[in-house]
Amino acid sequence: FPVTILAVVAARAIADANRPTGNIRLNPLFQNIVKTPISQGGGMFLDKSNLNVFEGQYNLTNALGLDKMGADLLVGAAMKQYVLNSQGTLFADTAGKININETGAYAQLSKKLFGDLVKVSASGRYDKSTNFEGRFTPRVSMVLKLAQDNNIRVSYQTAYRFPSSQNQYINLLVGGGTRLMGGLPAFRDFYKFNTNPAYTLASVNAFGASALAGTPNPALLKQGVFGDFKPESMSSMELGYKALWAKKLLVDFYVYSGTYKNFIGGVTVIQSRNAAAPSPLDVLDASKRIAYSISTNSEGDVTTKGWGLSLDYLLPRNFSVSGSIFSDEIGEVAPGVVPYFNSPKIRANIALNNSGFLFNNRLGFSANMHYQDGFNYESTFAVGKISSYQTVDAVLTFKLPSYRSLIFVTGK
Repeated sequence: FPVTILAVVAARAIADANRPTGNIRLNPLFQNIVKTPISQGGGMFLDKSNLNVFEGQYNLTNALGLDKMGADLLVGAAMKQYVLNSQGTLFADTAGKININETGAYAQLSKKLFGDLVKVSASGRYDKSTNFEGRFTPRVSMVLKLAQDNNIRVSYQTAYRFPSSQNQYINLLVGGGTRLMGGLPAFRDFYKFNTNPAYTLASVNAFGASALAGTPNPALLKQGVFGDFKPESMSSMELGYKALWAKKLLVDFYVYSGTYKNFIGGVTVIQSRNAAAPSPLDVLDASKRIAYSISTNSEGDVTTKGWGLSLDYLLPRNFSVSGSIFSDEIGEVAPGVVPYFNSPKIRANIALNNSGFLFNNRLGFSANMHYQDGFNYESTFAVGKISSYQTVDAVLTFKLPSYRSLIFVTGK
């Protein structure tokens, strides 16, 4: 036992050799690292990226006389321009700024049928991005009035998501010898995946196990397969019910299911650092290999489902109580793909509120308790278990009618 303690102390002393002590912010080594760009070996981001947005919407209902037929027509358009400017510290923009242009246009037509018993809406949207083909996405919904303040809604929706700027262009070397890499094919060409194979993490682990057993088998190594990087699309069905009972209880319930195509996730592949003469054994040596975390599309469809229920009840003297509970789940993704679906299975809230009491109803408050299940958190920087937890927060308000102002104090 004393020998073990001495060994630990000696190891700690070696590990702490030349380690900065005291206030780290005042240490010259720390200051040098945080003021040196990542592209020059430091830890400083130089991200001065911009997002320019132009959008407009116009209601053509009155202009076309559709109001006389109980119909509404809404049209709109939008333009976005992402200007990536990290000077090589985050994106692959060492040669200059990268522009990503996105354009879109949409129209929505709504019509009441059988008086106001049924309302049907249909809409369509077209979107185009610099690196991807355009896509049209339709949506249809219907609201059925069962009785006064009682409605059922049904909808079918399709949606389209272009890969984010990081999904496309990130090029960042992080700790542990891993490079975060965009999913565009140009990256794989730049890092010579065609001549220096990048193997799947699972196959590298299998090869490593065979080497440990004394029978190394390079045939176990499988190259990562990457098709065209595509936008993600989804189709979903939703059924909902909303009602006001006895003018006091508001109920809202929904259930949905959806299917993703070309689901965007991430995979890890391992490559030899020796691009000129790579050896399969290099991927088993931490000093001779590099890992890439690459944005990619999952093979096959990925399903999701969920539901939600919220209740709000009015009490005497401006009091009210409310509660809600929601659930979201994702189905299986292709082996080796990290979905980054960071949503707990259950989230719930309970609240007690008062919109006005005392001092001529100028004083108000709200107290809320929040709960969420534990879940596995996944990101490009960290993966781990987040435990379930609950929080309580409250706000106290005081109205100043003559000044049209509100004073509030919050706490957790």
